[in-house]
Amino acid sequence: MKRIHDSSGSGGGGSPLATTRAALVVVLGVVGLACLVLAALPLLGFRLIVLTTGSMSPGLPAGSLVVARDAPASEIAIGDIVTVYRDSAPPVTHRVIALEPVSTGSSARTVTMQGDGNSSPDPEPYVVDRVGIAALAVPWGGQLVFAMRSPWVIVGASIAIGLLVLWTWWPKQE
Repeated sequence: MKRIHDSSGSGGGGSPLATTRAALVVVLGVVGLACLVLAALPLLGFRLIVLTTGSMSPGLPAGSLVVARDAPASEIAIGDIVTVYRDSAPPVTHRVIALEPVSTGSSARTVTMQGDGNSSPDPEPYVVDRVGIAALAVPWGGQLVFAMRSPWVIVGASIAIGLLVLWTWWPKQE
């Protein structure tokens, strides 16, 4: 009987090329999964917010990434980090320091916020129906998001992934 190939993993380990190929497949799988998760976040009611100022320093310096869950203002608690979306200005992401209902039976709230790095509260409270409640915050993570949006990174990553997929699927000589 002809023995085709023993892939049980016993006896001596794989070649460096096979190990490299397996590691690249794992890395590509993790990167692919991360891309799928990021693409699904908006469908699940989440937004990615990159902090552009140091008002939440030192814990969340400028360039941090916040994943915010869209929620009614009635779910806010004092101490939460929330993002308030404004029509004519960029959103504000700060910590809630005071909270009051606007009217009975309404989910709207008057929210007073202050950045962790600021010495005083925001100039005016915000009256909001919905906010983004921080579900995850990654210091400096926004810099990675900005880097990934660069045309050079997108083209380079596309070429690299294409070549790695070809290399992974290329027939092995035995």
